[in-house]
Amino acid sequence: MFVLEVDSFARWRQQARELLKRAVVPEQIAWRQAGQAVLDFGAGAGDFLSLPVRDASPKVPQRFLALAEEVACFDDERRWSMLYRLAWRLVFEDRRLLDLKVDDQVACLYRMQKSVARDKHKMKAFVRFQRLETELGSGEHAAHFIAWFEPQHLILPALAPFFVKRFTTMRWSILTPRACAHWDLQQLTLTAGAQRRRDTGDDIEQLWLQYYKSIFNPARLKLKAMQAEMPKKYWRNLPEAPLIGELQRDAQRRVDKMLDDGYSQTPGKAVQSQYLRAQQQRLRNR
Repeated sequence: MFVLEVDSFARWRQQARELLKRAVVPEQIAWRQAGQAVLDFGAGAGDFLSLPVRDASPKVPQRFLALAEEVACFDDERRWSMLYRLAWRLVFEDRRLLDLKVDDQVACLYRMQKSVARDKHKMKAFVRFQRLETELGSGEHAAHFIAWFEPQHLILPALAPFFVKRFTTMRWSILTPRACAHWDLQQLTLTAGAQRRRDTGDDIEQLWLQYYKSIFNPARLKLKAMQAEMPKKYWRNLPEAPLIGELQRDAQRRVDKMLDDGYSQTPGKAVQSQYLRAQQQRLRNR
């Protein structure tokens, strides 16, 4: 048994390539996340690099590497062993394995990739920064923007470059329970996870809440569609979340008022007003 420590996709890929060169079967490998306690695997534990090389350049499809890089963010310590098992099968069994969607391991790979991709999409959409004043080394003060987010998977290291490109001119930190990212206008730094602090609000958040209320259109409220795109588990990290219930409860009254204001003074429009009310209710229930 060979015990391998891995802390990133790049590290896993490097080790997997050396293993495949030596045709080491998946059952001989015990993958563990960096920082985990080392288990005693007995005398069989050793250095696989001492094994003879059987294939100097094993090949896996580029499509698999792209999927594997996504799945490496999945929050399950078994992901590394599953990825190596699939890589081994692609090299030694069937290079077209990824086309067999009915295969249990392949189906699991695609489900994990889809879950990670969705989590990344949600983080890009729902991160909210709050402004703080920080003191620089020179004694000057500068704005620093802080965001707290709780992703389902380990996606922040992979997404941090996206936020650098999007907010290049801001000093910011994105904090999550498992990792944090910091941008100081010159360098991106990743650190360990953090605990949430609730004392970072200021007038910027209040301005955002006023803006959110002003753009809310009650006639376009679709509760089921909204919760499908923005599940409730993300609401606690949104400054506008406390307004959602209030605006939702008041939506029907505001729609009725708009219809009444538009049609009450116009002869023959009462029937059309009733039709529009029914149409709004159908849309809201979708």
